[in-house]
Amino acid sequence: MTTKDISSRMKTEDERLTPPGFTSLMSFTLKKTKPNNKSSNLAGIQSDVDVEKLQKSVKRRPWILNDQPIDLEEPNNKHLKTVNISMENNLPKGVIRGGSACSNSPKVMPGWLPEESCRQVIDYSPVFYPTEEEFKDIYQYIAKIRPKAEEHGICRIKPPESWKPPPLIIQGNKFESCRFGTRVQQIDELKDLHSKRKLNAIIQRENLMDSDHGFEFEFECGPEFTLRSFKTHAEQFKRSYFKKQDIFTQSVKYWETVEGEYWRIVQNPTHQIQVLYGHNLEAKVLGSGFPLPSRDDNQTEYMKSQWNLNNTPNLPGSLLAFDRDNSALLTPRLDVGMCFSSICWNVEEHHLYTLNYLHSGASRIMYGVPAKYRQKCEALLKKNFPELSGHRELFHKLVTQLSPSTLKSEGIPVYRCVQHAKQFVLIFPGAYYSGFDTDFSISEKVNLATLDWLPHGQLTVEKYSELNRKTSLSYDRMLIEAVRHAAKSPWDFRMRGWNNACGKDGWLTRALKSRVRQESIKREFLCDASQSRKMEEGFGCSVKRECGVCFYDLYLSAAGCACSPDKYSCLEHSKQICTCPWSSRFFLFRYEISELNLLIDTLEGKVNPKLV
Repeated sequence: MTTKDISSRMKTEDERLTPPGFTSLMSFTLKKTKPNNKSSNLAGIQSDVDVEKLQKSVKRRPWILNDQPIDLEEPNNKHLKTVNISMENNLPKGVIRGGSACSNSPKVMPGWLPEESCRQVIDYSPVFYPTEEEFKDIYQYIAKIRPKAEEHGICRIKPPESWKPPPLIIQGNKFESCRFGTRVQQIDELKDLHSKRKLNAIIQRENLMDSDHGFEFEFECGPEFTLRSFKTHAEQFKRSYFKKQDIFTQSVKYWETVEGEYWRIVQNPTHQIQVLYGHNLEAKVLGSGFPLPSRDDNQTEYMKSQWNLNNTPNLPGSLLAFDRDNSALLTPRLDVGMCFSSICWNVEEHHLYTLNYLHSGASRIMYGVPAKYRQKCEALLKKNFPELSGHRELFHKLVTQLSPSTLKSEGIPVYRCVQHAKQFVLIFPGAYYSGFDTDFSISEKVNLATLDWLPHGQLTVEKYSELNRKTSLSYDRMLIEAVRHAAKSPWDFRMRGWNNACGKDGWLTRALKSRVRQESIKREFLCDASQSRKMEEGFGCSVKRECGVCFYDLYLSAAGCACSPDKYSCLEHSKQICTCPWSSRFFLFRYEISELNLLIDTLEGKVNPKLV
């Protein structure tokens, strides 16, 4: 039996199964099957599929992550049992939201229950205090603290006392007039009910594969606000909910009280609690909280500062600078929060670094799980949502807020990070993180990609391809452009602080070797050399080219057919472009393997850079 037959057979078997935990409300016809035959067939199928997955996973693992366990999923059939889960929230309403106008304040019916506090007993992440000299070079400082900080997944950075950028975000007309949209978060549903309700809606559809594209677990839209009116809304909520105001005015660590109440609502809710927040707001909506760089030679130190998040992704030392057309990743984004507004557990897109700065407002509590426990964390999430079995493409859209104590009970370390105003929080590649606000706050964040991110970058693009998930950047373009620049200007790279980029064991060298080895295997076994062509220089530059099947980035190579001039695929899915004969296929290569090997030799110092 071929792999194709097996996959088809498995899909047919899966379609017969009752959706996990729910009974279909649609009419359907039952067909008789032979239980004994079905059981034996499935057993045989599983054996074949496990071997195939193992081989595929081993082949695609980046060189530097070999010490981590391979992410193989075992079939989970527990969800096939009948489970009675109510999708209705029968708790009494605790918050009646007003509109965006200041007069429409939220009416809070219940109140704070200090005797039922559920504050988490966990360790803190490290805090770093850079000197004025260390603070001058952001990427060298990140490299310095990484060995200690990365094992916590998250850390806090307190700038020198002299670093005091102007609070532009709370000054001027923007605070009073610029409006932004909000989302409604029901805190008592964050543990699982919100996502289970969304999953139930998907599973009840007749054809999941055709109808789930673009589906999101996002929260419903709320009213629009200005920053001023949102601050008023947040303050009114806080006053109504916490009757004893002295916890905010007299307690230095008032956030401990808020933390205990927050997890009480998540884990043991007594009322429905709704809050609002503005998330991932583009700079064009509210502007940046930092002064924007200008061409004026007399620009202030904060315009030029490497810690100005408008500058950070484009600096020497950032790989994102080699993907300058990707404005979405190079532009900072703002979050506007109020008490209890939440960031649910997630891993950053492409496992990039995230640097977050709290411009103004109350402290924010965040939690981090080190990257090496990511697969354990994902296993726990899947355990709590058996409905996801068979629907891996939906996993990254999940919205859930499991308590740190729940993760700890499964052997997953969680670290608390309390971010105060005027401080940075750095989240490391592959780390799970979550958090919530204790009152009104305005923060800004941006993604980073340093040399040590490279193995995470290759791992994620391969994983996204397996899940048919779109990518947000071109890993191959970033890697090749960085390598070409390093090969031609090795001295410039050393001046940038990238001393460990080149050489036999350099980050770029190892990353390129791993990528070329993978590309060579694909071209040898999946392509016909007689049908290959040189890829045009502008291919995929103005518009990112992706595989029409799995969305894999086509910067290095692509397959096409004469019948569809604008339709391309990756090498692995070349047979699925169309039904034309194999002879009609053609293969586009931006570089020959010999050219890529020459780049490797140059990075290792074996070839004069002038020859490249």
